[in-house]
Amino acid sequence: MNSVRTGDAFAVYGLLRAGESGFAQFGLEEAFAPLGPCTLRGQLYDLGAYPGLVEGQGQVIGEIFEVRDPSVMPRVDAFEDYWPEDPARSRYERRKVRLIEPDRDAWVYVWVLGVEGARLIESGDWFKR
Repeated sequence: MNSVRTGDAFAVYGLLRAGESGFAQFGLEEAFAPLGPCTLRGQLYDLGAYPGLVEGQGQVIGEIFEVRDPSVMPRVDAFEDYWPEDPARSRYERRKVRLIEPDRDAWVYVWVLGVEGARLIESGDWFKR
């Protein structure tokens, strides 16, 4: 099942983090309840105006939230170029992954296209790029 439900954990690492443009644009301060910092497995790439998380070795810094209002998700999916009904059109995929810290499952957007020519963000933190 690929639907986000009330009470699910959602991890973000880029423009959906508190203080970033996507967070404000979608009113996530109302739809998501902050749970604190988190660490995800993978590598973070600078794709220009936004980052992309790629599964693999490494650690990525983010924030974790509890979903209060899942009705916001179709708009957030569209912002992230995730089209569940048309995966070939998607640039990201929303997946449930196991976080490193805290040790729990959370939804996250994972970059599904190539990263050739993109710069690896060594710190794993979009804020410290």
